[in-house]
Amino acid sequence: MLLQPNDCWRWFMGEDRHLMLDLGAEMLFSTPYLKKQLVCPETINQCFSVEDAGLYYRFLDTLSSIRAPAQRVQAALNGVAIARFYKPLMPQSWFFEPQADYHQPQLGELIALDIQTELLTMMVVETSPSATVCMSLSGDQLLANSKQLPTFAAIKVMNDRIISLEASYREEEIRKVG
Repeated sequence: MLLQPNDCWRWFMGEDRHLMLDLGAEMLFSTPYLKKQLVCPETINQCFSVEDAGLYYRFLDTLSSIRAPAQRVQAALNGVAIARFYKPLMPQSWFFEPQADYHQPQLGELIALDIQTELLTMMVVETSPSATVCMSLSGDQLLANSKQLPTFAAIKVMNDRIISLEASYREEEIRKVG
């Protein structure tokens, strides 16, 4: 069952200092994001806006390959929380391999980042001509023995590190045929 936003949904800060979303009908959604990672007042009490709903549906569409509706909703809501409240980030591109083909990602697009041992699947939550904020959809990863990147964590990278999953998929299909 996919949740449909309504005018009762409200963002607030939980007692444990995590950003939360009251979904009404005694349902709460807790993001993994702490107050110190966010740009919002301690006493935040904001409606889930029309812009939030637009992002939510865009992210749900992008995540249609995830079969479990609860996981799709969780990823989409975390994406909205990052896009709306996350503190600006400095790029941390050095954890990822540069790519020969420059890719300008689109909001909500699924991309990959290469950490030498594997490709991490990410979703784009904010773009600019030179850098992208993305959210990890891969399991918890240790980057270069120094930084932990948990599932749903936000990280900003320069666009020369991004691998288009669509282009990667097309190449894979061509190799199978040829």
